[in-house]
Amino acid sequence: MIEAKNFIKELIKEGKHFYYEDNVFQGNKIFVVYSVVRWVVAEAKSGKFDSAQVKNYLNAVSAYLSGEIELFWENGVLYVRKLKEKT
Repeated sequence: MIEAKNFIKELIKEGKHFYYEDNVFQGNKIFVVYSVVRWVVAEAKSGKFDSAQVKNYLNAVSAYLSGEIELFWENGVLYVRKLKEKT
């Protein structure tokens, strides 16, 4: 089972979405990603999510990082909004 901190550390190591530039950490989406991954891990550990659900949420995180969707919390509920395709 993944841990949220390790997941974020790996993303930072990857250097694609979160990185240091001139001693400044660049990570606009890190708080949302961390909160979603932490929530997914907790739900999986409690037995509420199976491996397919975990995979779906991690795929959503990936789509969020690549700019395909928007993820946001509202009143404790996670929402996913597909962004309009560029023409």
